[in-house]
Amino acid sequence: MDPPTGGPEPPPTNTQETPTSFSVEDFQPRVNIGSPESPTESRKRTRSGDAFAPSENSGRVTTKEVWKLIGTLKDIIRHQTAVIESTQNELQEIKHNQHVLQEQNEKLHEEVKALRAQVESTPAVTATRTWAAVAATGDNATPSLSHQKPEKEQNCVRISTQRAFVDPRDNDNNDGNAFGRYLPTDTVNTHIRTALHSDAATQDAQVVGIGTTKTGYLIRFKNVESAQVARNNTEWLHKLGNNTKLVKPRFGIVVHRTPTDEFDLETSTAQATEKIIQENDLAEHGFHIEELAWMKSKDKALGKFASLGIWFDSAEGAEHMLRSGFVVSQHYIPQVNTSGSAAHQESGPGASTVGVSTLQEIDDV
Repeated sequence: MDPPTGGPEPPPTNTQETPTSFSVEDFQPRVNIGSPESPTESRKRTRSGDAFAPSENSGRVTTKEVWKLIGTLKDIIRHQTAVIESTQNELQEIKHNQHVLQEQNEKLHEEVKALRAQVESTPAVTATRTWAAVAATGDNATPSLSHQKPEKEQNCVRISTQRAFVDPRDNDNNDGNAFGRYLPTDTVNTHIRTALHSDAATQDAQVVGIGTTKTGYLIRFKNVESAQVARNNTEWLHKLGNNTKLVKPRFGIVVHRTPTDEFDLETSTAQATEKIIQENDLAEHGFHIEELAWMKSKDKALGKFASLGIWFDSAEGAEHMLRSGFVVSQHYIPQVNTSGSAAHQESGPGASTVGVSTLQEIDDV
């Protein structure tokens, strides 16, 4: 009897008649990612046992991603280490610059102090009387002005020296007996007297006492002759070391609107100095130029005209330039001002002037 339509077919009696094939995928568990039935896929564990959930997009964290993350972290660490080292180097440089700036500041204070003392010690100028006043009083004596220094100042020699240790790294090179600032009185006396006696030219110079200044020392000699010998023979300063130098005043003037193409102060300062001395007849008067410089900021470019600073070793040299004016390549700059500000108030843009500062500069020589 035939089975009813739509009913189940009877199982085959011979397996060879209905061959069935299977694949490996048929034996894999069919579990959806993220379902409650797949805890091994939805949660991974670290070596310490802590569980973490993979990102929703990837579904699982591969070894390649882990190594990539480790490499990124290493790059970040290397970059931060380099930044830290660079910052430390910058801090060391800033610290060193602070030492240098402090030294320069102290030097400026000392120079201002010396200028103030010199101005205060300058004798008052006697007022000039008219011939009528002289005839009325019957006084035939001519008023005289004294430009000589006081005897006490003539007996003194001022020196400047560097700090014992401007750079902390110099501590390694110190033998404990270096000449520098702010040494005890006995120590600095020994250094200076030994240096003077070690040179034949200054071995007879007699020192009375030594005072301390912010940038060095003030040496009082027994007489003017001893002080003059110490000034003229500076070999004893080299024996002291530590860049020890004499300190003496110098006098500067400013020539405004100087043609800049006439002088190359960066590479040919000596030639520029010689040119000024020759064209202004300074040599025949015995005047010497100590320094030349363009009076401008370092960050500004040099234009066609600029203010030229000229420093002499004597007040007479500066006064001569003020009286005579300035000559460069047959171009005469006649007008003279007593201050730099007045020189900039000329009506025409082509006005050329010479200005001078009324104060002296104390400079290491």
